[in-house]
Amino acid sequence: MNTYKGMIDSLPENGIFVFGSNTQGRHGKGAALKAKNEFGAIYGQSWGRQGSSYAIVTKDLTKTQHPSIKTDKIIGQIELLYSYSKKNSELDFYVVYSGKGVNLNGYTPKHMADMFRLATRRIQMPENIIFEEEFAKLIENG
Repeated sequence: MNTYKGMIDSLPENGIFVFGSNTQGRHGKGAALKAKNEFGAIYGQSWGRQGSSYAIVTKDLTKTQHPSIKTDKIIGQIELLYSYSKKNSELDFYVVYSGKGVNLNGYTPKHMADMFRLATRRIQMPENIIFEEEFAKLIENG
């Protein structure tokens, strides 16, 4: 599994910033805001490729309690990311979930890591998916 260390402040030319979005595509906080301000995420577009970024919907802003998106839906989107990255092997996809801290979507880092691992049951994890090193340990150690 390929990894990186620390926060992402810049990407190589072939780099894609993979972040958690909400159903409305309001990229207003956390990694989503960074994706909008620095990596071409489009306000109002909730999922998929956007400039040098790729969004996975992990939160529903119309709900008051979080987590608000079911794990099977998120796993399905991770599978789509894996498929997309396989078709675009010239790009490197930097998943910005960390192995530490709090996610705005209400899931713990371990829960998110479990979803990435579970997605590999149907689609092998492509080599051009790159994880923050502490998050990668959570995926590997299940």
